[in-house]
Amino acid sequence: MIPVPERWAAAALAALLVTAAPAAAQEARQIAVAPERAAELFDFFNRPETVRMTGASRIARGTEIVGDVAVLGGPLQLAGRVRGSVVVLNGDAFLEPGATVDGDLVVVGGTVTGVDSATVTGRVEVYREPLRYRMQDGLLVAAQPEVEPAISTGREFGFGRSDLTIASRRGYNRVEGLPILLGPRFETLSRNPTRVEAFVIYRTETGVDVDASDFGYLLRLEQFLGGRRALRVGATLHSEIVPIESWGLTDSENALATFLLRRDFRDHYERVGWSAYLRAAPEGGRYDIQLGYQDERHSSVGVAAPWTPFGSTPWRPQPHVAEGRLRSVVARFAYDTRNEGIDPTTGWWIRAEVERGLGGSLRMPVIIDDGFLRSDDGGVLTEPVETEFASAFVDLRRYARVSPSSTLALRVVTGTSLNDRPLPPQRQRALGGEGSLPAYRPFQFDCGAREAGPMPDGLLAFYGCDRLVLLQLEYRTAFPIGHGWGRKLGSDIDLGERPGWVVFFDAGRAWTERAALNGRTDGLDDFAADVGFGLRLGRLGLYWAAPLSGREDHVNFFIRLGTRL
Repeated sequence: MIPVPERWAAAALAALLVTAAPAAAQEARQIAVAPERAAELFDFFNRPETVRMTGASRIARGTEIVGDVAVLGGPLQLAGRVRGSVVVLNGDAFLEPGATVDGDLVVVGGTVTGVDSATVTGRVEVYREPLRYRMQDGLLVAAQPEVEPAISTGREFGFGRSDLTIASRRGYNRVEGLPILLGPRFETLSRNPTRVEAFVIYRTETGVDVDASDFGYLLRLEQFLGGRRALRVGATLHSEIVPIESWGLTDSENALATFLLRRDFRDHYERVGWSAYLRAAPEGGRYDIQLGYQDERHSSVGVAAPWTPFGSTPWRPQPHVAEGRLRSVVARFAYDTRNEGIDPTTGWWIRAEVERGLGGSLRMPVIIDDGFLRSDDGGVLTEPVETEFASAFVDLRRYARVSPSSTLALRVVTGTSLNDRPLPPQRQRALGGEGSLPAYRPFQFDCGAREAGPMPDGLLAFYGCDRLVLLQLEYRTAFPIGHGWGRKLGSDIDLGERPGWVVFFDAGRAWTERAALNGRTDGLDDFAADVGFGLRLGRLGLYWAAPLSGREDHVNFFIRLGTRL
């Protein structure tokens, strides 16, 4: 496969800079750093005369440094004296009794402890949000925001702004082809703006001869509260095709693999209904919290025939999902302190979701042997599916810089039924493939969903397992040569700073408790694991993965654009 890096919208760094009066015991105010001040801090770090430290650092008692000090990643333990200013970027500062800073103390993305018992002759500035940065030509620079590909044109009015937008959504897939959103967006100009979006979703698979039922739609109304654009209430009316799981590969990665290699690494279903939610997500903030209610009808969708330029290999079949109405409440939480989204080297990234079904009318066909149980008149009999389930999913990633050119990355993914009730197929999980256990086949660990092949209607009996846990560990570092090699390809082509190498380890298990099998196998009774090695040529990664469990003895080679974790 040849995936493409996910595009992330990086946090905008904007607020007022507040400085306190010079005093050893002053209270530092927790605020966000303004872009102009961020540029000054980058210049401070990049100056040749600045003493630079990376990661956990300590200036011991009795030690004296003449000049300015900058610490990237922190924390900084300061017990000695610095005859200059100290800047800690994306880390904490701990000042021990008697520590002295003969200048300013600036901490970004962290806290200051012990300032009351130390001496700081200049200002103490503390900024709540971390800086988003990357290394470029050996210098620390601001990470550029990742913008979703879209074409938009708009106009300002005295009371607001209106835009007309056309954009792709979730990328190319074997059900829709390329889903394209087209529609207006309006937002009032006020401290608490009202935002309205109305998009039609055109699916290229339908071609030019379409009727109204071939289109999807997404209507959204949001009202901001509190005057700081951090809290909002909203509602949606939607009809769209969505993936059952999307955490393994990014939208753009899966789209490229589907279009070029006819390998769609996701399965999909259709949802039609409405939702209402309360969301707290400060602009430029670390967290995004959402509590919502959903009332939807779910349907299975079959494989279509989207055009691809290479080959005519049959598409992998789609699974059955439980069809009918589902009402549920959903809580979502995201926390992001990464220095950048494309190639992070430090910080946390956490996403969690808990869903509680409140009832509905979900049903599945009754399966016997390799077919369906039918009534006397030939119709397929169905049975009810649990709609009062409780499910949880957590994706936790931690990036730690262990040297100026090396990073250790850890990822833990888990999904489960919280009340021991079986999950409908659209909430099940599976393991295997380049996004999880790359030494094994995609969906190899799915509790037998794909062993018997498709049913008479061309769909798989179900999707996967009710429980999943995955651990991924990766160490990556740069070669000491080849600095800035990617820019030799042209001023508009930037593949990265320096080629490097990667070693990684993955271990995972997917299973279902016997009491909830419902015709499935129980899945793995132990962990499947693999190890691998890779070469990173900037954004381009060449990887080899070998299995450590099971009967497989092959080595899988794959290509990715961007980091694995």
